[in-house]
Amino acid sequence: MPGPVLILDTGSPLASVALVRDGEVLAMRSAGTERSSTRLLEMIRDVLEEGGLEMTDLGGVAVLRGPGSFTGVRIGLATVLGFHQALGLPVATPTSFEALAAAAAPGDGNSGIVIAAVDALRGDWSVQVALSEPELVAGADLPRLAGGRSGVVIGFGVSRLVGLAGWPADLRLVEPGPLAPAAARLVAAPDTVWDPALLTHPLYARPAAFTPARPRAAAAIAQED
Repeated sequence: MPGPVLILDTGSPLASVALVRDGEVLAMRSAGTERSSTRLLEMIRDVLEEGGLEMTDLGGVAVLRGPGSFTGVRIGLATVLGFHQALGLPVATPTSFEALAAAAAPGDGNSGIVIAAVDALRGDWSVQVALSEPELVAGADLPRLAGGRSGVVIGFGVSRLVGLAGWPADLRLVEPGPLAPAAARLVAAPDTVWDPALLTHPLYARPAAFTPARPRAAAAIAQED
């Protein structure tokens, strides 16, 4: 995708915004999740000002579509949908797994298998190894995915796993930095998919738990009986 690209990550504990061009980061801002919803537009404005650009100068906009915070992911997707509808900007939607893997690339001093992990709460982690299908596993079961190989488990909060009994010494736990700049490599790749339709296909750490509402008509009949 030619031209500068604005990248948003609003689903991680450390939300971030980056302005990139050809894989290089021109400007970046980040904030804790508790402040990101109120600061998102401010961070976007700041990186554009630092880069000397307007929204209309962008060649595209990207947003991590999860998994991550349910509310955070949806805020990012809705924001980018607005930019697309108002300005016609091309849209890319890499996953948080892809951004985590990019943050742990061999060029950064890491080697071996990379397990991208997102905290799914309740002691579980939503993980992906390379191009395999994501799966939900307990923290203590993460080493199984390495298959005895050395490497890293990267994700926000993985440092909490360091005390687990039997954790392999050659499977390092890595806390990432902001993911929006890490995704710069992804949006610069020639095979990146630019498809705004993916804005309606977020990834979540675990399926939503809900109870279907009781149909009003059926409820009324039941009361009459």
